[in-house]
Amino acid sequence: MTFLICLCVLILDRISKFIVQKTMYEGESIPVLPHIFSLSYIKNEGIAFGLFANHSGAWLALVGFLTVGIIFILLLRLKTINLWITLSFGLILGGAVGNLWDRIWLGGVVDFIDIGYKNYRWPAFNLADSMICVGVLMLLVTINKK
Repeated sequence: MTFLICLCVLILDRISKFIVQKTMYEGESIPVLPHIFSLSYIKNEGIAFGLFANHSGAWLALVGFLTVGIIFILLLRLKTINLWITLSFGLILGGAVGNLWDRIWLGGVVDFIDIGYKNYRWPAFNLADSMICVGVLMLLVTINKK
């Protein structure tokens, strides 16, 4: 089931990024809720929030591969896996694979969700980033319950 969730996240991520790439030009921003939410096509050549943008794309892809590998190993070693853990790992894995796909084929990750208030903006992100964050939060909640 983890891999089915991963596949669903990957498909949604690919579709959303495909639509952005085909309907917008890089650097374009379309206000949805003025001053709060925009669709802004940005190619992030770093990792989260543009960190390490000056590093080699190959190095960042390697980090992505290692992340996916660690998740696989954790899944194989877990003795008990409940629905919450299954969902959280599926979301994290799907998001990681979605961003790794971009990094390998495009040399950077397509980001397009732009939120904030007026000039106070959160760095742009995408569905894969969102799924990774939700998955990690779910995993933390699960771990803290035990």
